[in-house]
Amino acid sequence: MNNSDGINVVVCSDLEHENLVAEITINGRFIGLVTDEPNKDLCFEIPQGQLSLESVSLDLFEKAIAIALRRLEDMGPKET
Repeated sequence: MNNSDGINVVVCSDLEHENLVAEITINGRFIGLVTDEPNKDLCFEIPQGQLSLESVSLDLFEKAIAIALRRLEDMGPKET
């Protein structure tokens, strides 16, 4: 999902996580992952060795996290 702010959120599976993860990039730069693992709090992760030292505005970062959370909720398991 791309938006006009350069935020791209991709929900996908990852071998290191039991549930889906939301991968966030801003203007083509990897920012991190939002994860929702069983028996853990919702987390923001930056996998080892993938930290970008460039700054991102706090407003843009918060918007990206909110988009990622919505996407995970939309794609998560449906209760019956």
